[in-house]
Amino acid sequence: MTIKGANGDNYHVTGKGQGNFNTVGAAAGIASLLGIDLGSILGNRCNNGTGTDALIAALAASRPTCSENNPVNRYELDMTEKLNAKESEIALLKADKYTDGKIIEAYKDLAGQIANVREEMRANKDEQYKLNLEQLVYNGKNTSTLACMQREIDELDRLTKRVVPSYNVCQQDCGCMCPNQ
Repeated sequence: MTIKGANGDNYHVTGKGQGNFNTVGAAAGIASLLGIDLGSILGNRCNNGTGTDALIAALAASRPTCSENNPVNRYELDMTEKLNAKESEIALLKADKYTDGKIIEAYKDLAGQIANVREEMRANKDEQYKLNLEQLVYNGKNTSTLACMQREIDELDRLTKRVVPSYNVCQQDCGCMCPNQ
């Protein structure tokens, strides 16, 4: 029987040389059932009743060694599938470990970048604080200067609304034709 593997190759699911052995063994069993002595047919003139058994034992002992082209039985296939599953599990664990390592590296890098941004923000905050303090001092000076100027303007405004006697404005003999002259 042939099955298709995960990689697309075809595999036989009988044991090492078992397919040939089963075919020859079955033929020997049928011959024995029919009363034919395979030992005498194959040149073994010694008929001690072990001709078929000897042939089967010889075939069993002459099984070929393992190679890539030998069919496998279901137990070997099961072991291979279990081995593949274990290898897949190991590969998955290695991939998980690698991914975890990369995540840790990315986290450390991101944490470093965040620390740098925080430091920059702190420096910017300190600089902005200095600028704000300077602006407050400037605003305070300007406010006090403007308040002083406003008082002077108000005083001048009050002075212009007062009646000032002409003798305080003109001096005698100035030639302005004031009534005081």
